[in-house]
Amino acid sequence: MLGRKENSNDPSTTLDDESLTVRMRVYISKATNLAVKDINGFSDPYVKVSIGGYKFTTKVVPKSLNPVWNASFDFELEAQSVPDQVNLVFWDKDFIGKDDFMGAVDIPFNESSIWGDATPKHFDDPSNQASFF
Repeated sequence: MLGRKENSNDPSTTLDDESLTVRMRVYISKATNLAVKDINGFSDPYVKVSIGGYKFTTKVVPKSLNPVWNASFDFELEAQSVPDQVNLVFWDKDFIGKDDFMGAVDIPFNESSIWGDATPKHFDDPSNQASFF
């Protein structure tokens, strides 16, 4: 994660890590075999994403147990404050009353799973292990 000095046109000049800003992207692709939460035999799922003080919400996918969101959330952070995990909470949208909790997962970031080689990875794996695109 290298940045250029402010007001410099030379891409080889860098700042120290304390003044770098990094851009992160969280991509929520899909879910499969979600629980039935509605009387019609389906759910209306959506995901609340929390990472490094940021919060995002996907769209609601009506009447689906296998929703596809294909949602990207981009944000910038100071390099020294890159979060150590992302929290996903799955909800069923109810149009009357409170939404139903469906489940949650924390996906940790560590050198070997996410940042080690700077290659994007996804968690489309039943054992919840990072794998290459």
